[in-house]
Amino acid sequence: MVSRIRRVGVNLTYNKNLIELNNYLLSMTLTDNLSGVIDSIDLVLNNQNNMFFSPKFNIEIGEEIKATLWTEAWENQDEGIIEYNLGTFYIDSRKFSNQSLTIKALSIPLGASQDQVFSKTWSEITLRDLNKEFADKFKIGAYFSSEIDPKLFNLKQERETDLSFLLKIADQEGLNFKVSANKLVLFNVLEYEKQNIKYIIDINDYKNFSFNEKTKNIYTKVEITSVISKFLTPEKIEYSLKDLNITIPGKLKEKILKVNCRSKSKDLKNMAKNLLLKAIRDRVTFETTIISKMDLYAGDVIFIKNAGIFTGKYMISKTVKKLPGFTMNISAYKILEG
Repeated sequence: MVSRIRRVGVNLTYNKNLIELNNYLLSMTLTDNLSGVIDSIDLVLNNQNNMFFSPKFNIEIGEEIKATLWTEAWENQDEGIIEYNLGTFYIDSRKFSNQSLTIKALSIPLGASQDQVFSKTWSEITLRDLNKEFADKFKIGAYFSSEIDPKLFNLKQERETDLSFLLKIADQEGLNFKVSANKLVLFNVLEYEKQNIKYIIDINDYKNFSFNEKTKNIYTKVEITSVISKFLTPEKIEYSLKDLNITIPGKLKEKILKVNCRSKSKDLKNMAKNLLLKAIRDRVTFETTIISKMDLYAGDVIFIKNAGIFTGKYMISKTVKKLPGFTMNISAYKILEG
């Protein structure tokens, strides 16, 4: 019987002069986050004989790198080459030495301005349209996935970067925001948690894993006080675990998260619910390293079995894929039932 030889690699193309960078690749790390962080790729290239100082191989800040992962005979002997598109990235930083060139690239053009602050007001706009407005400004795509599209009133961006402002508004309205695959992505993680299970992990088959259960910053109730005007009585609302119909195992001390703010959609109940869900979401987290599954991404649902009280459905919150060879570190949180 002929044993199969798994093969894995990456195709990297630098668009400025179509250099196939994979011929010089020493290592690659690809980070994919569920929310709040820009996806990134880190490359270490062989700089033998200072080749990357020559005009032919000059790699410039802000230019595109397109990445494709490929495997051969990964799942079985007869499996041919399968490709996985990793996306387009924009060079953010470079570090040269006599041995290597280290590149960090982000999944958003540098023109999106991560550190420049802006000010603007909107009298009325939906969250979907706000996301598209910024995407058009950056000249990239917009993705919105939510059954609810909050309408925002008297919205103000006050000396804030565009990305941090959009993240703040998404958080308030209970949606997740990330930058991935050359798109501004807004989605409802509660709807994603209802997806079909993509992969099953049997803990008995893993030697390197960890579960983390915590009570710090775990709240049982949210109280919001909203002051619209000094001439009007403040509006108050509460939302608790009982309202969510969720029971957290073990003895949990009552802890109240008190917030003074305004919901731009004028829906304080929804805001309180989202803040409470966010506050308890990471109560149980899981980490492991996987080599047998290539197509897992942040936002996928997995099931962990034979793990006692930790058995159940989990949402992947972060993946880190590494070459040479292939390993994938995943982080996930336990999906609350209720």
